[in-house]
Amino acid sequence: MKQVDARGIECPMPVIMAKRVINEGENEFSVLVNEQIAVDNLNKMAKQMNYETEVIEISDTEFELKFKKSEAKNENVKTNLENNDNYIVVFDADKIGEGDEDFSKKLIESFIVALTEQEKYPEYVICYNKGVYLTTVRQNTIEDFKKLEQSGVKILSCGLCLDNYCLKENLKVGKITNMYEIVSLMTTNRVVRP
Repeated sequence: MKQVDARGIECPMPVIMAKRVINEGENEFSVLVNEQIAVDNLNKMAKQMNYETEVIEISDTEFELKFKKSEAKNENVKTNLENNDNYIVVFDADKIGEGDEDFSKKLIESFIVALTEQEKYPEYVICYNKGVYLTTVRQNTIEDFKKLEQSGVKILSCGLCLDNYCLKENLKVGKITNMYEIVSLMTTNRVVRP
């Protein structure tokens, strides 16, 4: 049985690692984690993907989740392709929320990594205000945006915002746009904001 070692790896990566194994066609596998939140998140994902899980508590800080494809057809399980229409993702900051600055920046990186693992990608990713830092100077996010762009996602950064933050020459992924196009896209598509 295939085993995924996700101990010491922060959310959302244990879920992404398990989902990759499922996408490879594995019907049975296990995942090692060392946080209860990872156990909870993996259990939730397993249910959505029609897998049964058995949680084995190895110690207070180590768990093994055994995944097995459910034989029963789950009529409530639908893929993102069935549930959602086209959408765009809008970033107006280089972090999520107003908490700890470093943690908030890690959260947005996690959001973008999770975005690259979705079954259905957005049509566009739009960055404005401080969101343009994500396409210019934040190397982790630039690499993930490049993956999305290679899959056909259009990455757009506000030209006025790039000028305001003196970043126009630093654009590493996508194209420059204007606020008129941004407003047009946001008023004609379903918008997802982190």
